[in-house]
Amino acid sequence: MAGPRRLGAHAVVSVLLLAALCATAVAAAVNVSGDTSQLRDSVARRAAVAAQLRFALADLDAQRADTLAPGMSTREPGVYVGNQLNALITAQQRRAQVSDALRQLGSDEAHSAQVRTLLDGLGQYDDLSGRASYVDEQFPDRVAGHPAEASVAMNAQAGAVMTGTLLPVASALSADYQKQAADAAARVHDRARTWTLLVVLTGLLALLHLLWWQRGLARDYHRVFSVPLVAATAGVLATALTGAAVLSAAGGSAGTADRQGLMPWARLSEASTVAAQAAAAESRWFVHGAALGRSDAVRFTSLTRQLDGLLTPGAGVPADERPAYQDVRRRYQVFLTDDRHLRTLQAAGDTEQAAVVLTTVGRGDIAFDFWDFATTLDQLAARQLDDFTGHAADAHGALDGWPAIPAGATGVAALLVLLAVRPRLAEYR
Repeated sequence: MAGPRRLGAHAVVSVLLLAALCATAVAAAVNVSGDTSQLRDSVARRAAVAAQLRFALADLDAQRADTLAPGMSTREPGVYVGNQLNALITAQQRRAQVSDALRQLGSDEAHSAQVRTLLDGLGQYDDLSGRASYVDEQFPDRVAGHPAEASVAMNAQAGAVMTGTLLPVASALSADYQKQAADAAARVHDRARTWTLLVVLTGLLALLHLLWWQRGLARDYHRVFSVPLVAATAGVLATALTGAAVLSAAGGSAGTADRQGLMPWARLSEASTVAAQAAAAESRWFVHGAALGRSDAVRFTSLTRQLDGLLTPGAGVPADERPAYQDVRRRYQVFLTDDRHLRTLQAAGDTEQAAVVLTTVGRGDIAFDFWDFATTLDQLAARQLDDFTGHAADAHGALDGWPAIPAGATGVAALLVLLAVRPRLAEYR
């Protein structure tokens, strides 16, 4: 009775190896698929929102300062100089974006303390900037570029809250979410590689046992091959190879999403925030005057120097996307030209025309040319984010049909093993 026992042992070992292959493939699919979902969520729902929060805060500060620049003309009595309405509308939009971003991030308990700090700081900022605007409204006939000293002082305090509390906390929050996204991409890549090796290993063990058993059946029962066992062997081979292919594809897409999407996007989102901070420093320099604005002038120089580096495409940027970077840099240079014009006018004592250049919406004016530059930069960042989203979706899509496919394939293979051994056991009855 050694024959039946040996047949039974082979069948049991085969089914156990098939179960191990099934469990490994299913676990691989569930784990890697979960990681790809987390990768998409961490960027689309948090990192991108935190980046938008930083830009909205910085540009809010610029617009609040710009509202104090326009005023009455000294050359033409009764004529209002500058465009305060544009700054007021944009500030209102940015404030709404800040509230919406904080609402979305407020559900993350891990960062609830930072969100509370932002809400508290935002309350202080709104109070100071609101009082600055209220005081300014009490002097409807003041000349352009010369707001009341009390308005300037409170706007300076609001700017200190922004640069000392709000932006640093928002930057730390954004950096943390971007690190989570980068870690998620690396985790998908590494786990996909590990699970690929495990699937191949268990598939190889099952394949070798089935081939060995097929050889034994041919030797002991003088048959060339067992059709069910050959089909089971083919199923194991297909499962192992397909599993290795889809897991490798998922890991590769995650790596591409990181290199060609996440990293360039993070760099450009940083550039957007730095650009808005530079615009805010420029506006405060003009509104605060020589005494309070000296530090803002230094800050503007430092920020534009940082921006020069951020707008240079990194090594991971494909050649076909580099012209878009050049276009952004060209618009950035227009903004810098406007800034030099503004400072030249201010140095010459033409504060009235400087207020026009700072706030009026038209070519050659800072309000328009900065909007043009910032919008083009945001479009390029959105393009990189779309690249990331596409590659992350590819990583998730590579596992479509899993774990149902390996579970079904190995289940059928186990049934074929039983069908293969049944006729041989019947010969001993």
